[in-house]
Amino acid sequence: MRQKTARPFTLIELIAVMGVMILLAAVAIPAYSSLFAGRKTTLAANRLNGAVMEARAHAVSAKVYTALVFAKEKSSDKGYRSFRMAEVYTDFDSDDSGSDETSSKYEWRRWAPGTAFVLLPENTMIPDTDDDFGLTSGGKEGTAGSSAPKQVAKVPNKDLPGGSSSDTGTQTLKAIVFKPNGQLAGTDNKNMVVRFVEANRYDAGAGKTPKLPLNINWLTCKTRFLDPVD
Repeated sequence: MRQKTARPFTLIELIAVMGVMILLAAVAIPAYSSLFAGRKTTLAANRLNGAVMEARAHAVSAKVYTALVFAKEKSSDKGYRSFRMAEVYTDFDSDDSGSDETSSKYEWRRWAPGTAFVLLPENTMIPDTDDDFGLTSGGKEGTAGSSAPKQVAKVPNKDLPGGSSSDTGTQTLKAIVFKPNGQLAGTDNKNMVVRFVEANRYDAGAGKTPKLPLNINWLTCKTRFLDPVD
């Protein structure tokens, strides 16, 4: 008995199949890209989450003011992509308020032993604008207030990302500071919110970039994700 041979596809059938595949790819690729980008911002927030717990533990165990100091790769960057734990101090007597609750005169003492800069995942960052970094959750989420990150002065340039060993200069950088009792310093008893964005989609002027907020409780330093905002 003669076996039947498979009929080859016609050119029209091949074109139709290719058209369906292109259509499916056009639908699937943007959705996948959006999902992957969302996972990156979540991963970035989780890295800071772990650092918050570590910094708080160091502050309590070593009985020192401890800061997560944020740095930029380049001065032209619109946000922060790395941070490192440091031990800092403040002179309350020279502060107008005389209180560590509102003091902003923190100075760099040394990097915490055994630490290095933690880099956020590629294409993620924390915006450097006041409206996006350090928002208070006292009352209404997203209301700008006194829980903005503190300033840490005299951070050595040579120890920053891209720094040169021959550079003897220093910088004043933003930081989240933890008191020796485990509370956030200088936030007027308000929570802190740190937002993460995709760097290639961020436009400081448009205000429509999706942001993933991480809320840090001022008393316990426990963290939780808030709903993404534009």
